[in-house]
Amino acid sequence: MSKFEALRDPALRLAVVETLSKARKLDLAKIPKATSQDRVNTKTLQALVSLAVPDQALAKIAELWWEGGGHKVQHQVWPLWHGEDDTFYVHSLAGIEGLAGLKKLTLATDADLQPLLQLPALRWARLLLAGGQAKSAVLGELRARKVEVIVERMDAVPKSARPLTERV
Repeated sequence: MSKFEALRDPALRLAVVETLSKARKLDLAKIPKATSQDRVNTKTLQALVSLAVPDQALAKIAELWWEGGGHKVQHQVWPLWHGEDDTFYVHSLAGIEGLAGLKKLTLATDADLQPLLQLPALRWARLLLAGGQAKSAVLGELRARKVEVIVERMDAVPKSARPLTERV
């Protein structure tokens, strides 16, 4: 299994795809266009989260930014999504250790933060937390490792009727 495949959360995979696409390390030209504007397009989502992403490309990502909306891949998957629910929140950080070179992280999540301790290069994290993780001992451990941690609590948004994990 590749390190990209080890990322269990489809939203985290989309964040990686967005980052590599912006850096022109991944070509999204062959991704099927959305057939519907007002819902998740499963075929497009499946194509994006199934891309062949080399392990070395994942390991070289130094910065990952995934908060709220406005990301190109989000609008490829659901063209008219505007943050009305948690569809694109990261619900699991499992596999994030594959981003071994990650130094800077901005993330909207309600996931368990424990996997962040497996990122040896991490120096800065802005976490937009949707759950009760603001009191997590992980935040203290990150700070003890000299990681600058900024925590923002996000307003509660409705849960997606059908999470991305059920669509891939």
